[in-house]
Amino acid sequence: MFRTGRTFLAATAVVLALTATACGNKDADGNVVSNKGGAATSSAPELAPAAALALVGEKTTAAKSAKSEVTMQVGTGKATTVKGAISWEHGLLGELTGTMGGAMAENLAKAGSDGTFTARYLSDAMYVNMGSAMASQLGGAHWIKYNYAELARLMGPAGDSLKNQLQSSDPVASVQALIASGKVTKAGTETVNGAQATKYSGDLSATDIAQATAKGLTQEQADALQKQFTAAGITSDHIEVWVTGDNLLVKKVEQMQSKAGEITATATYSDYGTAVAATAPSESDTVDFTKLVAGAKTGS
Repeated sequence: MFRTGRTFLAATAVVLALTATACGNKDADGNVVSNKGGAATSSAPELAPAAALALVGEKTTAAKSAKSEVTMQVGTGKATTVKGAISWEHGLLGELTGTMGGAMAENLAKAGSDGTFTARYLSDAMYVNMGSAMASQLGGAHWIKYNYAELARLMGPAGDSLKNQLQSSDPVASVQALIASGKVTKAGTETVNGAQATKYSGDLSATDIAQATAKGLTQEQADALQKQFTAAGITSDHIEVWVTGDNLLVKKVEQMQSKAGEITATATYSDYGTAVAATAPSESDTVDFTKLVAGAKTGS
């Protein structure tokens, strides 16, 4: 029977959730920042970085969906990688496949898994399939259901933030964080996926990070979240974004310092407007995370 503990189960969900959202969130009101002047033309003065990124926020959000590839590495361990198509029109929706890295991969290997997984993201829950080896420990069920509200309850303020990220996520999260911080600078141009792209970057403090991820929280919850960041040793977040001439985000990189080591999340985006569909697995092939927590034999 299933013997993996509550901490591992919750941590697996967090890794997949953060990988899907690439560690970001929207601005304090959950909206993109609008620039009423419109896009710059070749004859118009160059926009300031924050104004240019505001246009990127509008255009990327309006596209509603894209294909994405994400890599997240913690410390020097093996990275977690995912790819697939996602939509952000009504919260995070889509299906991603990938390979788990780091300590999660080591724990999965002990259970006989090769670390590959499929994750489906719906408006109220995430479903994770970690293969037949794990299914044999789940009474034959292939999918674990992680209800966002239950995750928030179990994880406290950090869970509230994670729930809000998953239910109001889009690729411009890091763009909005840079705009809100007022610390963004233009960092030249590079070729990304064969296209010329302008790079912007900025550094956020622990306070900036807490404010950027506190959407929808009470002041008490936001304060508690900031304390959790401090306890985790999260002191800074270096953000880099690349945007095309038509104001679409094509790549973003976040590097966040923590006690566990440097967390680096890299995401690329293509095929904006692609069709996305995701449905919940059959109930007969699904087990709820909360039931696994209640029945876990160990606390590790």
